[in-house]
Amino acid sequence: MKKILSLLLAAVLLAGSLPMAFAASVVSESVVEQVIRSTGIMVGDTSGNMNLDKTVTRAEYAKMLVAASSYKDKVAGTSNVSLFKDVPYTHWAAGYIKTAVQQGWLTGYLDGSYRPNQTVTLEEAATGCLKLLGYTTEDFSGSYPYGQLALYQSLGLDTGVTASQGTAMTRRNMMYLFYNLLNADTKDGQVYAQTLGYTLNSDGEIDYLSMVSDTMEGPFVVEGDLSEIVSSENKTVYRNGYASTADAVKKYDVIYYNDSTIWAYANAVSGTYQSASPSTSSPTSVTVAGNTYEIETSEAAYELSTLGGLNIGDVVTLLLGQDGKVAYALPAEDYAASVAGVVTAVGTGTYYNAVGNASTSRTITATATDGESYVYPCSKTTIYEGDLVSIGFGSSGTDVSILKSASVTGTVSGRTIGSRTMADDVRILDVNDTAAVRVYYSRLNGAVLDSSDVRYYAVNDAGEITDLILRDFTGDLYEYGIITSAKDESTGMSASGEYTYLVNGEKKTLSTNGSSLGASTGPARLTIENGQLASVRALYQIKNPDSITQLGVTKDDESWLFWDDCAVYLYENSNYSLISMTELRNNFDAYNITCYYDKDTDDGGRIRIVIAQPA
Repeated sequence: MKKILSLLLAAVLLAGSLPMAFAASVVSESVVEQVIRSTGIMVGDTSGNMNLDKTVTRAEYAKMLVAASSYKDKVAGTSNVSLFKDVPYTHWAAGYIKTAVQQGWLTGYLDGSYRPNQTVTLEEAATGCLKLLGYTTEDFSGSYPYGQLALYQSLGLDTGVTASQGTAMTRRNMMYLFYNLLNADTKDGQVYAQTLGYTLNSDGEIDYLSMVSDTMEGPFVVEGDLSEIVSSENKTVYRNGYASTADAVKKYDVIYYNDSTIWAYANAVSGTYQSASPSTSSPTSVTVAGNTYEIETSEAAYELSTLGGLNIGDVVTLLLGQDGKVAYALPAEDYAASVAGVVTAVGTGTYYNAVGNASTSRTITATATDGESYVYPCSKTTIYEGDLVSIGFGSSGTDVSILKSASVTGTVSGRTIGSRTMADDVRILDVNDTAAVRVYYSRLNGAVLDSSDVRYYAVNDAGEITDLILRDFTGDLYEYGIITSAKDESTGMSASGEYTYLVNGEKKTLSTNGSSLGASTGPARLTIENGQLASVRALYQIKNPDSITQLGVTKDDESWLFWDDCAVYLYENSNYSLISMTELRNNFDAYNITCYYDKDTDDGGRIRIVIAQPA
């Protein structure tokens, strides 16, 4: 029963994040909102809130229609004439109403009124958008509003709209309607967004990324208050890709903005400044902590050049923008941050100072909780591979110390672990003796963590978990393949083995001298060390499951989830060939199916391999 609940929980959580289907393609509601905000068709209130559940008035709809037309930058709110007895020329929407009525998108009433505060019905909204597409009364078959609604549906303008004939349109419904309008074809066969000057992507749909980048300002670095750079009024704020608030933006965040949105990024890299390319006099990229980063701004290039204050050999912090490029650089001691991670290698490195003198230092390679690997000088010989470490940065250099273990326990549900809440941008690392991999909170949904599963966690001022290091919990650190041939031999005191195996359809071979793996043929978990197969563990089987979905399978009232990288093989005529999961689902009854998993879902396990044989 626990596995059934885990699968259902994961399904519900995934459904909450799955994109909705639209006429042209599959997009998420957040993308729809960003497109409509970026075009200015709809904007938020003074706090940036879109208030999507509120109904829309006829005055508000007139403004939306103008903003969705070629008149968007030509019409002011007030007018010099009163067209309707209830819309004086001083009314905030008088100019928009005048334009919408004169263009035939909307009409008034026979009594000479417009009724600006009356809510807009579905048929009114649909008719206005159809007229923007170039359709006229002659194009609507049947009496009003049946012909209009039929055409509205056939053009896909109804996708995502939940209103029905005669009901008032909410702002959410209006948002979807205008998004569909932008992607619809006009009566003349041209994509409507293109008629307004917006770029289309290769699928012939509005290019959201191009739209945003064309209107985006930045990068800027917050040195005091966000308001010193841009007002957050009427703007939505995202921080590290998650919906946030202006108050959450911190000093040294890198921000970008347009008329509707502010994007903030708290992404920094600290370490020894090792080199610059093509030169320190005019750098376009720099190497810090063993990794190379492109420079995005002239301010960063100046600080990292011979004219600035940062020299080769200094311990610096790079502030990275949305594309991982350097927006600014400063001494690491000014940034006052540390890095948590696991040591994955120990070695030596050569470092240079500002005048070119070289020195050799013991180094560690640490995989941090952001999933990236960094190289730091570390003279402490008591730190080894597999140790959890904290790396601090100051004027005297880099300080590496052992992290004190800390554990958190409980069932993972959404962004909670037991009674603890995870931050939106929580960084999770799963580690074993030799490797580490970043995982995301959605990967852990439904799992149960005990004290032996968690090696370390850290919290922010609000008590939210910001960093979490697991002890080989997910099993995602291993490769999963099929042993197709295994030969173990022993002669006297010596042993050897020869193995052939498939990983993601690729055939590999391994011969061992002086040892054997004791492997047998079939799907298995493969441990790879130094590029070689080091050990093999057989997987558990689920034969002929009762049902299969995008998420997993069920069998005898129990359920299991698929791994994101689950490989599906067709086994026919003694040969394995990869097929898609879609093909497997579509032909479920035509196969005898066996699923192979490493451990139960509650314990972080997943179905790693599926083998289908013709029934």
